[in-house]
Amino acid sequence: MAHTCTHDTSAAPEAVWRIWSQPETWSEWNPDVEFVKLDGPLAVGTTGSMRTKRGGTHPIRFEEVNQGRSFQLETPAMPGTKFHFRCEITPRDDGSRLSQSISMSGPLGGLFSAMMGAKIAQSFDPILHGLAAKAEGAAG
Repeated sequence: MAHTCTHDTSAAPEAVWRIWSQPETWSEWNPDVEFVKLDGPLAVGTTGSMRTKRGGTHPIRFEEVNQGRSFQLETPAMPGTKFHFRCEITPRDDGSRLSQSISMSGPLGGLFSAMMGAKIAQSFDPILHGLAAKAEGAAG
């Protein structure tokens, strides 16, 4: 089961993608990220690490990348569980709709999803606000 947070912005999808597709700069607008280091370009299979302010440093791997529209990354966040974060931009007449969701897999994925999935998704709200503000500022 995926738990999702959305946010509408006046920024064009292209402006949002320019920012979201540069993980090395996420710490500039994402209040939870200290740094991201990738072992290659943003592409399916690229690995790296992300240090968050709450959870330490985690290995990450991009499972899916749809240029200009979405990506999904995974991290083995807890024993017996992988977290899958999906980030997507949907064009709107007046800008874009941003969405970020989390789903969990593995032997304990269902349990952890039921216990904490909705709370984690709520934590995406300031992240999406930060991304929107950065994209709106870049467009102006």
